[in-house]
Amino acid sequence: DVLRDLSEQHDVYIATAAMEVPSSMPGKFRWLQIHFPFLDPLNFVFCGHKFILATDVLIDDSPRHFETFSGQPVLFDAPHNRLETRFPRVKSWTEVPELLNTLDLTPRYR
Repeated sequence: DVLRDLSEQHDVYIATAAMEVPSSMPGKFRWLQIHFPFLDPLNFVFCGHKFILATDVLIDDSPRHFETFSGQPVLFDAPHNRLETRFPRVKSWTEVPELLNTLDLTPRYR
């Protein structure tokens, strides 16, 4: 529901580092279509390194994607990143809109 609401006001893309397991790509694509029917399938990005994305915000559970990302990183809480303190963190998607409202999100890309 949160992503649907965000997609009504913002361009939302789903990026997956699917290149790490290329055989997973068809299944991931189908899963994305089923769970995010309100997004254009052209907004599904299959890549290796997410830092190449020219976006204002990147929400991810892996801080390695933020190392050279030029936008605003937001860390999605997970057991494997609990010790990471460098980035704003959300514990659920319901926290995302409130956090986005507190960040300086001067558009970097259009």
